[in-house]
Amino acid sequence: MLVHGDNLPAMKALARTFAGKIRAIYLDPPFNTQRRFAEYADARESAAWAAFMRPRLACLPALLADDGAAFVEIDDTELATLIALMDDAFGANNRVSTITVVRSASTGHKAINKGPVNVADYLLVYAKDRARLRLSRQTRAREGYDWAYATWLENPGDPHDAWRYAPLGRVAARALGFASTPAASRALGAERFRGELSRFALSNAAHVVRFAQPRYEAIGVAMQRLVDRSKREPTTTLCLRRPSHKDFVVRGGNRVLFLRDKVSVAAGEPRLVEPLTNVWTDISFQGIAREGGVVFSRNKKPERLLQRVLSMSSDPEDWVLDPFAGSGTTCAVAHKMGRRFIGIEEGEHLFTLAVPRLARVVRGEDATGITRETGFGGGGGFGVFRS
Repeated sequence: MLVHGDNLPAMKALARTFAGKIRAIYLDPPFNTQRRFAEYADARESAAWAAFMRPRLACLPALLADDGAAFVEIDDTELATLIALMDDAFGANNRVSTITVVRSASTGHKAINKGPVNVADYLLVYAKDRARLRLSRQTRAREGYDWAYATWLENPGDPHDAWRYAPLGRVAARALGFASTPAASRALGAERFRGELSRFALSNAAHVVRFAQPRYEAIGVAMQRLVDRSKREPTTTLCLRRPSHKDFVVRGGNRVLFLRDKVSVAAGEPRLVEPLTNVWTDISFQGIAREGGVVFSRNKKPERLLQRVLSMSSDPEDWVLDPFAGSGTTCAVAHKMGRRFIGIEEGEHLFTLAVPRLARVVRGEDATGITRETGFGGGGGFGVFRS
């Protein structure tokens, strides 16, 4: 549903039906940049901005599910104030993360300003109850190969104590038809051979490993004993079975880690991924001017940003809320991802931007944003209400 009106009374009214039912909340409130846009004025005294935000943020915990999360995006203008307000609304102990979202490069007119160039927004992440919070693990594509994974395991299907290892470069060179690593490097050139080696490793990730020293003080007693034994038997691979975790495998006092645990397949091609951190540099804000078929200059967020937020914090059929719906990005992404959405917007652009955008999504006419990767072809529906 889309709701036209002030989000404060709207959220209070929603609480009568949706209390504890919203799995994910995303807010993109006015940043208080002291600028005026065609759709609204983003200029208040800081105290007035805080007074505007405080009661609205206070409505959020009651709407959230016990395992839900709220994400609030802001730049550094009111960042400190927003953290204090969110701490008051949710409790500082329920602050989960502050994510830096790099939205632009240090080029253009921004680069002539004195001091560091401002290229980032911030996502404050809060749980209703941190102990019950349920977030899905996310990964991102890694730039280049991780050359620590330089060892070939010949027989991973055999018992651990019979495992045999060889240099990855030598195995890859022979697979390419060369007698040795230097021969392959000379014939192909060092750069091309490294490319071929990385492709070979990704295609055979179940055979490629690295050795990493575990943090001895941070592991359990049983694992410490296995590490100690492994140092006494450095040529034998040892394993501690762990039913609810990956097996703890060690050799020479070091953990044996598999490349396969860092590989994901996209469009039929294996690629190296790494756990998502609290610095997001891989979501482009460029080229989104007409995403969704709407123009909302300097205020629209990329669909892929919302896709990541909702992938992390919700499942299909969950309810998602955006109290500052703007041009409808959150709602469009939620619909394409099979979530149920509520968007609230006071401005008339709800009717000029968000409603037509969602109508195109429902009709299967929006080919932009995340449409292709979600496989969404249209369907569903939404209602428009006034608060």
